[in-house]
Amino acid sequence: MTLPLTSLQCHALGPVSALYSPPQLANLPHSKTTLRFGLIADPQYADADANLSQQCFYRNSLGKLDKAISELNELRLEFVVTLGDLVDRDWSSFATLLPLYQRLRHPHAVVIGNHDAQVISDNLAAHNPKLPLPKSYYQFSQPGYRFIVIDGNDISLYCNAANGDERQQAEAILTRLSAQQQPQAQSWNGAVGEQQLVWLEQTLQQAREQGETILVFGHFPLAPINRHNLWNSDTLVDLLCRYQVRAYFAGHDHQGGYTRIGSTDFITLKGMVDGADRLPFAMVELKNGELTVNGYGPEISRVLPLG
Repeated sequence: MTLPLTSLQCHALGPVSALYSPPQLANLPHSKTTLRFGLIADPQYADADANLSQQCFYRNSLGKLDKAISELNELRLEFVVTLGDLVDRDWSSFATLLPLYQRLRHPHAVVIGNHDAQVISDNLAAHNPKLPLPKSYYQFSQPGYRFIVIDGNDISLYCNAANGDERQQAEAILTRLSAQQQPQAQSWNGAVGEQQLVWLEQTLQQAREQGETILVFGHFPLAPINRHNLWNSDTLVDLLCRYQVRAYFAGHDHQGGYTRIGSTDFITLKGMVDGADRLPFAMVELKNGELTVNGYGPEISRVLPLG
């Protein structure tokens, strides 16, 4: 499923509407034996003063992103994924940030983050009639590989009045998780809805039947247990492990993280917005089942064998 934008939504979102859709990849990988792609998490740009208590330097993300793109452009990659939160606030932030991404020489897949969703939803809700926050989950592939992007804002407090009862569903989930004292019971998280779960399992099943290596990208971490995790992270972990997904990549938790469950690696990248000069991003290589994360700046490098 690609981003189901109406003509009114396309007009309201302008160039942003092209972000959250499958990238156009070459017919064949650069290498028959090795897959390589870049990862960026949480630039979270805004023309705003730094939040020193959280060490978020919003304006600095422009210079950081520019440097990261220059580095990635020198590498031989299949694509680059931004794991959400391109912007922190303000619709105008997209207009400032997008020209930097236009310099990227590789196909670009974008995950919608909670800050992105809030900004987009506010923009769409300001129109008459109000326009709903669209869904942004999709898949793309190359021979032997299936890449899946999920939307953790599917059921969230970022849905506006035009999203039907989805905001009410989110409030009910958050109330239940809070009563259970679950750490991810935070207003800034969200859930994958039932329709998306059906689509996801169908996509995973098809990929396994075709013998493809599966990689999944989302904004919200799924594991280990964390206050930044997707509300229904347990459901997603069970599903991804059941279909032997090779790895799940996330952002959102700016401190980063890692765990392995079964044969699936759950990798959370550090946030680019954190620190005045810190510049984390990564290049990932997958060869003969072994997954190598080559971290730049403070991002942690990892060598993760299969199984």
